[in-house]
Amino acid sequence: MILKRRNFIQVVSLGLATVASGFKVALPEKPTPPDTKTLDIIMPSRDGKYVFFVDGQKQLLQITNEKGILRIPTHSCIIKYIAADGVTKLSVYIDQDTAKSHLLPGVPLPDVENDSEWNAVILGNPIREGKLSTQISGPVNTNAVIEVLDLQGRSLIKETVNKTKSVEAFTLDVQRFAKGMLLVKVSSDEFTRTMKVLHVN
Repeated sequence: MILKRRNFIQVVSLGLATVASGFKVALPEKPTPPDTKTLDIIMPSRDGKYVFFVDGQKQLLQITNEKGILRIPTHSCIIKYIAADGVTKLSVYIDQDTAKSHLLPGVPLPDVENDSEWNAVILGNPIREGKLSTQISGPVNTNAVIEVLDLQGRSLIKETVNKTKSVEAFTLDVQRFAKGMLLVKVSSDEFTRTMKVLHVN
């Protein structure tokens, strides 16, 4: 009797295994991502991460030596980001055949290191239309001095500015001064940098 019962259990188990082997569970397929390609970005901004929106989708762009790479769709699209003044919203139309794009300077993501580290760069060299723009990064709610000098060291403009953002751009009017090379000195209690800029018109 015990032997017959064992044989019955083995037959039932074999039948269940056969049914299970012929039954397949349909798993949901992963959505196929849309076709994308790379877009080479040339942007005269300091090294760091920048927030971009490609057709509304957020991306972080790493800029190194004024160069970076965005992922964009294979069709035409629009990329958006914030200009170096930290306020102006820029939109750029990218044609489907575009492989490289030269962009105006943007504002990087603030972080602890950038918030505390002083730096200064000139936005646009040579100067056009007499507008000298200097981007200063460093601690917020601090003062910096922007001074424009001629090559003989004579002070032409000296202005104290208040930084309310980690990265902020300031514009001075140098239209009235003679064309040629100028010196731009940016200084604070802990930082001094002197840069050359060409004044052409």
